Amino acid sequence: MAKIDYEFDQGDGRPDRTGMRLRLVAIFLIVAALTCGIIYFLIPKSDGESMENRPAVPQEEESTPPSVDNESVQTKESRSPVDLPPGTESELPQQPEEQSPDPETTDEELPDGEDPAESDQTPQPEEATLLPEKGKPWIGDPIIDRPDVPKTEIPADVKPSLDEAFTRAEADLEEKNYTAAAENARAILENASVIPYSSEWRQAAALLTAANLTAFETRAEMGKSTLIHPVKPGESYSALAAKYHTTIDAIKHYNRVPEKDNVLRIGKKLLIHPGPWKIVVHKGPRVLELYNRDALYAVFDVGLGRLGKTPTAKFVISSKLRNPDWYMPGGGVVKYGDPENPLGNYFLKLAPTGSPDRPLLGYGIHGTQDESDITRSLSNGCIRMRDADVSKLYIIVPARTPVEIVE
Repeated sequence: MAKIDYEFDQGDGRPDRTGMRLRLVAIFLIVAALTCGIIYFLIPKSDGESMENRPAVPQEEESTPPSVDNESVQTKESRSPVDLPPGTESELPQQPEEQSPDPETTDEELPDGEDPAESDQTPQPEEATLLPEKGKPWIGDPIIDRPDVPKTEIPADVKPSLDEAFTRAEADLEEKNYTAAAENARAILENASVIPYSSEWRQAAALLTAANLTAFETRAEMGKSTLIHPVKPGESYSALAAKYHTTIDAIKHYNRVPEKDNVLRIGKKLLIHPGPWKIVVHKGPRVLELYNRDALYAVFDVGLGRLGKTPTAKFVISSKLRNPDWYMPGGGVVKYGDPENPLGNYFLKLAPTGSPDRPLLGYGIHGTQDESDITRSLSNGCIRMRDADVSKLYIIVPARTPVEIVE
């Protein structure tokens, strides 16, 4: 059988390698063209406009980048979030990022059966903050007490008159003219240009509080706010306290009567500061306002419950306790005087009025052993005051005094 040679010859018996390369290149080009065609038809054409249909970029923007003033531009990292008080949303200058709080927990003073949640993780901003770093603003702190938030300025044409009113009130207070000092301070508070709870408002409120409470401490008459009552046969301290909407302690205090002396002498002239009294607690600015016959009498800083545990509701003072024991939420009693008892020297128990949407039991107004708690949200719902402040409140306001907690 003849041998068949399938090789292509060039006449010298060698294979034609150039022809093979050309055939391989042709095959590669055909395969590449088919692949490109398949890819072209498979790619979606809705991702964007074709380059031909897109508007041309202006020559000025292509060739010349815009100038940037490095001192006037802030990066995203240089801006920080603002922590607004509950119920408030506005665009305000933002504060520096705060450090994570100490994760330790504190004892609670309210017997409402709730224990603080424990976590090994750093709490998120919207969660509980039990021990904020002292001296620094924290979640829920009132905006007016925050150094990072600008204060609203008083118009320039109003400042001179306010400065004069402040000067007069301070001079009257220095000269022990407490009635005039209180009237001048109240006039500032009622000035339409003074924004409630601004720095000017607080300064005037401090003058008003100092005038009234100094007069209370020194047993000074306060014009129409006080009266002289001559004792008549058959009268008693309890009857006079009920008649004038005040307390036995307040009557004895004003007239320098010993606490255990309950004898009234006929014809004795008693200095009395009559009521009625009313308490309003503002959760936003964290202040307790004491009103006498609907006129603002004193303003105190307070601490409130963490995570909004201080309810917005109406109460009355149901009882007044001196040297109170603390009934812990989880059970057990901590006696007065024990360092673990957080209630201070006085406790004004609150009872809800009206028809609240949930049981409101165990709330009260009391002192604290750590005054750094004031203006913070640390309690289990009670209203904390400085011991020196709550002691005056204990003497002045009688049982059944209305207490309203508002935002």
